[in-house]
Amino acid sequence: MSKKIKVFIDAEVLVVPHFSGIGHYTLELLRALDKQIEGRDDINITLGIYFKHIRKIKSYQFRNFHYKRTPFPLRISNALKIRGLQIYWDVLFGKKIYVFPNFTSWPLLFSKSVPIIYDLSFEKFPQFADPRNQQFLSDNVKKSADWAEKIVTISTNSKQEIVDYYGTKPNDIEIVYPGIDQSQFFRWPAEEVEKVKARYGVFGKYILYVGNLEPRKNLKTLLLAYEKMPTGVRKEYSILLVGARGWLDDEIFDIIERLRIAGNRIQQPQGYVKDEDRAALYSGASLFVYPSLYEGFGIPPVEAMACGVPTIASNNSSLPEAVGDAAKTVDAEDAGVLSDMIQAVLGDERLQEKMRAQGFEQADKYSWNHEARKLLELLIKVGRK
Repeated sequence: MSKKIKVFIDAEVLVVPHFSGIGHYTLELLRALDKQIEGRDDINITLGIYFKHIRKIKSYQFRNFHYKRTPFPLRISNALKIRGLQIYWDVLFGKKIYVFPNFTSWPLLFSKSVPIIYDLSFEKFPQFADPRNQQFLSDNVKKSADWAEKIVTISTNSKQEIVDYYGTKPNDIEIVYPGIDQSQFFRWPAEEVEKVKARYGVFGKYILYVGNLEPRKNLKTLLLAYEKMPTGVRKEYSILLVGARGWLDDEIFDIIERLRIAGNRIQQPQGYVKDEDRAALYSGASLFVYPSLYEGFGIPPVEAMACGVPTIASNNSSLPEAVGDAAKTVDAEDAGVLSDMIQAVLGDERLQEKMRAQGFEQADKYSWNHEARKLLELLIKVGRK
């Protein structure tokens, strides 16, 4: 009889006030993993969480995980990492496989570590990050990679960057893609779309962007591309920006203000868009544009395609991998080329129908259940090594 594999997952990303892409990825992957271990007695998974957040973590209603209170909130644990005062987690919680879903890990004395390193944007584009956070990641992610038994990442591009920057062996890195919840992300009926649009004060036809409003997302090029479009097209289609304000966003909002003064329609939803409403706003879009300068994967274009929206994305980093042949890809920094591509897609209904059909097929490739099985197989392999 094989030994029971014990896994400890640092779950702090599920309770932080600003629920980021990392939080969504971790939550959906754990929900799928929870189903994967139903009825299995060969693996035991514990979620570690600061003691004050136990009630919050239990609200997710996982059925097959155990819970363990940890002594430090995320703020304190990061402060200890910055100062090199980390304690060995397995001294506190025992010999297990430790999964760290937020780039950096704690040192272990006699256990195996599996960090999730999503991308190396902080190394490739340090100018787009908060300086303190950039320094923290640059100092600590390399250490986490060196300590790791295996590393999980989210794209072939990110895997190659980890190999190039940190010298990790390719066989020690497993790609576990983000998935699409197709019970939520599908083409919503028109009447439901209109209700959600009304709720957020959105009107008319629009070209959609979803993501943080920050320099790395390259909204400047999208706005300048829109400005280059003929007046008639701009009167027919507005730009709808859905996302939270980010780091160094002053230039973005200066351009938005200038375009609005000139009579252009740049829409932003009234209030925070709930997760359950995003798919309706995708479904209502005439076109989705994602001009990012860099992505570890790039889930919004795939969500858009799952909702039947023709999609344009940048041709850099992991984005061609994420969208395949289903989206048009362009040079992220050429506003003229982007403007021409937007007009070409909006002006060709047959092309739009082809892109919708291809988009549905591409989105079908990304399943949380499939990716959770890959993670489970990795954990079992590490546990039996």
